[in-house]
Amino acid sequence: MKKLRIAILTGSGKTIVEPLLKNNVDIVGISEVSSEYSGMHRFNKWMEDIYWNIIRRQKSPHLVKYANAENIPYIEKNTITEINYKKWLKSLDLDLLILHHCPILPHDLFSIPKFGAINIHPALLPKYRGPNPFFWLYYNLDMTAGVTLHFVDSNVDTGNIINQRHLDIEIGNSALEIEAELYRTCVASMLIEAISHLESKGKINTVLQPKESPTVYAKRVSDDEYYELVSNPNLTIEHFWHTLNSNDQWRKVFLSKIKYHKLYNWSLCRYERKHMNEPYYSVRNDVDGVYIPHVAGAIYLKRKFCYKKLIKALLKHS
Repeated sequence: MKKLRIAILTGSGKTIVEPLLKNNVDIVGISEVSSEYSGMHRFNKWMEDIYWNIIRRQKSPHLVKYANAENIPYIEKNTITEINYKKWLKSLDLDLLILHHCPILPHDLFSIPKFGAINIHPALLPKYRGPNPFFWLYYNLDMTAGVTLHFVDSNVDTGNIINQRHLDIEIGNSALEIEAELYRTCVASMLIEAISHLESKGKINTVLQPKESPTVYAKRVSDDEYYELVSNPNLTIEHFWHTLNSNDQWRKVFLSKIKYHKLYNWSLCRYERKHMNEPYYSVRNDVDGVYIPHVAGAIYLKRKFCYKKLIKALLKHS
């Protein structure tokens, strides 16, 4: 049985690449939307390597380092033109392209591999088509998360469905943890199964999506739009807390006025019902810590000083 020649375009580091490679998938090319590591000054790269190798005693999380260590051709997509990216894909003689956390791409890219492209969408299509599904899932109090493998067609997240898995969530569950659980338990096995079918049978049985989605398009929202949505007075404190847990946008929206906030790692903690005085939705402090006030109580935050962020800040201003 001939193994498929596969390339991956991702915006999430090693999340998909590493488990596939460990399962002997023939990855012949890795591309990343953008790389924080590649854009660093040489000295900053040296400091980053020291941090991971000596302080954390872990392998670097940066995909470019991983690809180089595995001797897999790597390219950072945002640094080259579309024409050159297409040339790079064609040079790999691909059977399949796998997409994960990627922007909308020109459709002619997907005709390059023999079997086209498979996208990993973190929602149960046809629900929540678009780039920001978890925010809208949480905002709508939809308590069933999921992931969909589908072929890419000329529209956004409308291609034939290959496979799906779901996971029930509870109020206040972190979407980052829910997504990580889906990827840890489902996605690699779903991809390996799909690849195996293509290798053995040359095709996969798929399900046609309905034309219309039952939910609104899961668009990205600006920080102002985000603030307006989450500060809606009709949201209960539980709903407000749950929605904050949908992604990390709350950090930009609510922490920006805190002095030296970028030197800390922040996380959401509990909510507490209590009598509150205006102004709401603006970070404050009390004897119990830092919190975001809601009409009906407080959402407490946890912060931990981060020496790595301090070093980066000092290097940036040196």
